[in-house]
Formats: sequence, structure tokens, C-alpha cells
Amino acid sequence: MKTYAARQQLTLMALALMLHVPLLSAAASGESLSAMDWPLQPRESVQDLSRLIYPKSQSMQQRFIAEAIRLNRETQPELQATTVFEQEQRILIPSIKQLSKKR
Repeated sequence: MKTYAARQQLTLMALALMLHVPLLSAAASGESLSAMDWPLQPRESVQDLSRLIYPKSQSMQQRFIAEAIRLNRETQPELQATTVFEQEQRILIPSIKQLSKKR
């Protein structure tokens, strides 16, 4: 089992790569907004992920959560900020670039 620090380090490396890799289209949800397919780990929630990505900004955490839920509305209509899965679950998350533009 990965420790919190190891998971945080992997998340930060993945986020650095996000800026250099073409982003996936959120076609599955009918959105034109750029998004990235993300493997949510067992016992991890969207809220946990938002805290890893934006550890010092509660407002960005809230924006990330709201946008992630919106992007997954069609495929996972019951997804909430605190939803926890028993197995790895792939979800769409907003790109950092797109999220920073949204006001």
C-alpha cells in the first residue's frame, strides 16, 4: 500500500506531465472542455484528490471538485466529493489550465 507522501509525489509528477501531454476531450460527457482521464485509487475520493492537487487553496479545491463532478455527470451521476470506491475507478478531472481560466 502506498503511503500518503508517495501518493502525493506521484500525483505531483502526473500533474507536471499534464502540462506537456495533449489533454483528452471530455467527449464521453458531451463536453467541449478539456479534461484528463484519472485513476482514482481505492478509498480515495475526489475531495482527497483536490487536496493533493491544491493543498493550500480551499477555493481551488472547491472549483476542482465542482468541475470534476460536472465532467462525470453522465457516466457517474451519483458521484459526490466524498464518494469512495473499493476498486480503482477512472474519472475525468479538469485540466489545470482550463480550471485556472474558469471564473
